[in-house]
Amino acid sequence: MSQLTINLDDNLLQAARAYARQHGQELDALVAELLKAAVQPAAATALPPARPLSPRIQRLFGAVQVPADFDYRKVLDEAMQARYGV
Repeated sequence: MSQLTINLDDNLLQAARAYARQHGQELDALVAELLKAAVQPAAATALPPARPLSPRIQRLFGAVQVPADFDYRKVLDEAMQARYGV
């Protein structure tokens, strides 16, 4: 494993040490985790690319307003039950 030396403002260093201590980590481990998350390829964390939506479909975004707690699965199940008795 290699070493890295960085220069930090004293106040930032103290705050970083306190933050690491509050989260039960060593400062070097915390910095390593943050760097690892920053340099991971976007493809490893992103969803696979989807086919672009047509302009007609894109214009529909925001056309319907639903409550924040809307559960489409529940509504779909109720509609299927009503229509097919399933």
